[in-house]
Amino acid sequence: MKLFFKAALIASVVLFTSAANAAFINFDNEVGSASGYASQDNSSGTLLSSNSGATLELGGNRWIDIPMNVTITSSSILKFSFEASGLNAELYGIGFDNNDTYTYGQIDSFAFFGGSQLNKMIRENPLNAFGNYSVGDGIVNYSLNIGDFFTGTFDRIIFVLDNDENQTGSFASFSNVEICDNVLVCQTAAITEVPAPSHLGFAGLALLIVGALRRKIR
Repeated sequence: MKLFFKAALIASVVLFTSAANAAFINFDNEVGSASGYASQDNSSGTLLSSNSGATLELGGNRWIDIPMNVTITSSSILKFSFEASGLNAELYGIGFDNNDTYTYGQIDSFAFFGGSQLNKMIRENPLNAFGNYSVGDGIVNYSLNIGDFFTGTFDRIIFVLDNDENQTGSFASFSNVEICDNVLVCQTAAITEVPAPSHLGFAGLALLIVGALRRKIR
């Protein structure tokens, strides 16, 4: 009996915690407070939200800083869809920071996943490549276990379309962006307001988990 209630409690906590993390970034609510990141951004490029807030579109040579409190744990997953067009940029990536200062060699909380300078960037910084995207790859869905590489509490998220050599002609879109701590509750559909599951829904899910545990014990 003690095991039953313990399992029910654990299941409920996991479900409540996971549900709280299940939400896409709605860029309609964020672009108004966005700014160029450190000395890396060329503000003459473009920045806009589209697809009812599901997508952030960048053009030119842009490092966009969006204020947002984010906690990255050892189990955190960064999920998003990405597409680039026009000229192949030097870097595509997403980063996390606590200030508006860029120091080359000290950007270990960035996840770069493509561009012509990707190999140079990861060779000269303590970074891992999270992909090898190039223009022509179309829409690619990413699920990055960033918690395996860095953790911490951050107050901003940075979206990178870097192209110093050709500061016009490169375009990138980041869609359905979310950070979650349980891959089972990461959203996969188009952006929507994610309602909190009802208490009855939680109870039902918890009972299913507990039932499975009891069958295993028998």
